[in-house]
Amino acid sequence: MKIGLFALGIGNGARPGAILKTAAEAERRGVSTLWVGEHVVLFDRQDSKYPYAESGEFPLPGGADWLDPFITLTFAAAVTKTIRLATGICLVPEHNPVVLAKQSRAWTGCRTDGSRWVSESDGRRKSLRRSGFRSSGAHSGLASISK
Repeated sequence: MKIGLFALGIGNGARPGAILKTAAEAERRGVSTLWVGEHVVLFDRQDSKYPYAESGEFPLPGGADWLDPFITLTFAAAVTKTIRLATGICLVPEHNPVVLAKQSRAWTGCRTDGSRWVSESDGRRKSLRRSGFRSSGAHSGLASISK
């Protein structure tokens, strides 16, 4: 069984030291994948119910630290060699598709090989295409290039 960890870039996990230590220790212990999420804006109050909590409340306050997933993954890539790295949530429509492709390409260059990037889903590639982004085939932003 492969185990992944979705704990970086949020709250206490948004501190540089915590990212570096967690990534290195997860790799040392054989964790398969580090996952990072994204929310550009959080609210202190919302009228709609959050569907994944019985209370209907989002589990974090509006002022919670929540880093950009590619910055977080860059920190993790800098101190690891084999653990796979992934965005569990990347809000593609909230990004300029060209900038997003450049950011994701930049952090993949921090790795020693091209086998650690994990796509959150093929649906994200479709979102990029719908937004007008076209890839040369070498790297398509959120497309998987993992072995």
